[in-house]
Order: sequence, then C-alpha cells, then structure tokens
Amino acid sequence: MLMPRLGRFAFAATLVLVATPLQAGVPTIASHRAVYDLEIDRTQGGGGSSDIEGRLVLETMGSACEGFTVTTRFVTRITGTRRSLVNDLRSTTWEAGDGSSYRFVTKNYLDQDLADETDGIATREDGTITVDLSVPEDAEFSLDSEILFPTQHVMRILQAAESGEKIVAADVYDGSDTGRKTYSTTTVIGARREPAGDEGQTGDEVLGELASWPVTVAYFDNDAENKDLPSYEFSYDLFSNGVSRKIVLDYGDFTLVGDLSAIEFLDAEPCEQ
Repeated sequence: MLMPRLGRFAFAATLVLVATPLQAGVPTIASHRAVYDLEIDRTQGGGGSSDIEGRLVLETMGSACEGFTVTTRFVTRITGTRRSLVNDLRSTTWEAGDGSSYRFVTKNYLDQDLADETDGIATREDGTITVDLSVPEDAEFSLDSEILFPTQHVMRILQAAESGEKIVAADVYDGSDTGRKTYSTTTVIGARREPAGDEGQTGDEVLGELASWPVTVAYFDNDAENKDLPSYEFSYDLFSNGVSRKIVLDYGDFTLVGDLSAIEFLDAEPCEQ
C-alpha cells in the first residue's frame, strides 16, 4: 500500500554500530524541534496523476546520560482524480544513551481512523536483544545483539562522518510495522562541508557555524522477496549536532523532497561524566 509506506523510515534516522559504553569523542545530538514541509518531486516523473504533500515534525530531547526521547508527527495528503487520503503517523520513543533499552509507541491513522499501532520495549542484555510487544499482540522474541536502535544509528553515522568514513552498514530496529521488522541499511557519506555562515536559510544562526555532510541511507527489508533492492532511500544534509536540513525520501515509484521550514533549539540538562 502507498500510504503506510510513507511513514516507514527510521529518521532516524532514523534516522550504526554495536552498542558501546559512553566514551570521549561520542557525538552530541542537540535537543531541538524541527519542521519539514514536503512535496512530491515532479522532476523524477513519479506519482502519476496524484499529488502528494506533507509535513514532518520531529522533536528530540535528552542526552547520552539521561537517554533520548524522540517524538514524531508525519502527516501526508494524497490528492487524485476521485478523492484525497490523509495519512497521520505519530510516534514517541525513548532510547537509553548506551543502547541498553528502547521504548516505542507508534500509531498510524488513515483519514482519522486508527489503521495500525505498535507498543513495546526492547532490552539489550546478556548478548541478545529481547523485545516485549503489547500491541498489536502480546509477544516476546529475540534479536541479534548487534542490531542498532535509531539514535545509535544516527550516532554511528556522525562518528563515521567525523572520522572520514564513507560507508556504514548495519541492521536497525525501530519497532515499526508489526514491531517485528528489522532493516539492513547501507549509508553513503559524502564529502565534509565546512561551515557556510549565514546564508539566510532556516536555522543558520546555529547551523551556519557547523560542518555538515550529505548522507544517503538505503533501507533493505529483511523479509522482502527481493532483498537486494532497497525498500526506500533517505537522503539528508547532516550537521555535526545531529540536525538535518534538506531531506529526500525516495520510495522508488515516487520521491518526496522536504525543506527545513522551522527549527527551535531546546534546553536540555548537560551530560556530566
């Protein structure tokens, strides 16, 4: 289906490594609330007679010491020749700074009706990840301990970018779909861009002073029939504080492009070690 797939990306990154204890040199993700306005990329020739527009609101709070809370609201509207359809994906996650625990609640609405929901917690302990689901079913299962949670994924990409690495490969679990799905990811990191100063773009008072990298993450569905083709690709400009500016979501048959339209940097307790 078209609409549910619109919400299935780890912005996570969702915007990737085996979890390690906190140590010097680990990147810091700024607490912030960002708004991205999205529209279909007509230059790619996708979308047919339909039009797609949307808005993504992403709030990240916390630190590596107290853990990271990420709240996401991703609303898209498809308009065609007969009717319009609104998809509203809402999620809240909490992830321990050391990757030992990940709590997730996700609700997906189609035209204001709840279409699907996941609720659960994943715990990394004794060389394995144990997932306890309460929605859509009561279930417990295990995952490989090397699988990363979403904030770990972002941290790993930032570490790689800072050290000059160009490719990052890892499996990621974000609790999406039925709560059982994992994705294999391949991240390509472009050349470092030095701080550009104030160019009149949203957030330049902070982002203009920071280095950034163009990043593309390909997500491969481990349950798909053809595992060699990515389910989708997520491209973005990644700044050294973990904030993204321009984003591109490529689903193969259509592409959404989004610009940072508003950003607020939020106060957070410093991480004292």
